[in-house]
Amino acid sequence: MATTSDECKKITLRTADNQEFEVEEAIAMKFVTLNTFFEENPEACEEAMPLPNVSAKCLSDIIEYCKEHLKKGEAAETSFDEEFVKARDNESLKEMLLGAYYLNIKDLVDMLNQAVADRIKDKSVEYVRRFFGIDNDYTPEEEADLRRRVFRRC
Repeated sequence: MATTSDECKKITLRTADNQEFEVEEAIAMKFVTLNTFFEENPEACEEAMPLPNVSAKCLSDIIEYCKEHLKKGEAAETSFDEEFVKARDNESLKEMLLGAYYLNIKDLVDMLNQAVADRIKDKSVEYVRRFFGIDNDYTPEEEADLRRRVFRRC
């Protein structure tokens, strides 16, 4: 558990799946959502901060990213970011992106947005639908008509 607000060196975070993580204050303060909350509620350091929109796996990955960037300064090695993204499947990237948005970690959001864009670049409509879990609500006739109209413009 975290110490008093004057000595808040560790912050305890509780994920949506009820796992607790004790993280260094410097890491937790990279999460703008937490930073803002603790500035407004300094006494809250003594309790576990619930993160209802972030799973344990996702938070673990986010903490890993933030630790590396804190260690290397604001401009961590590009190679770290590349390897970090390569090591994650599409579902993990999407979940982490939602967690980064929720925690308001701009650098991570930007990097993950680019990673997702790179993964869907030049892919078929069907691939992008599968990637994002989007059902095709067009009938085959409507889709064929739409494709004809789009290709006429090109």
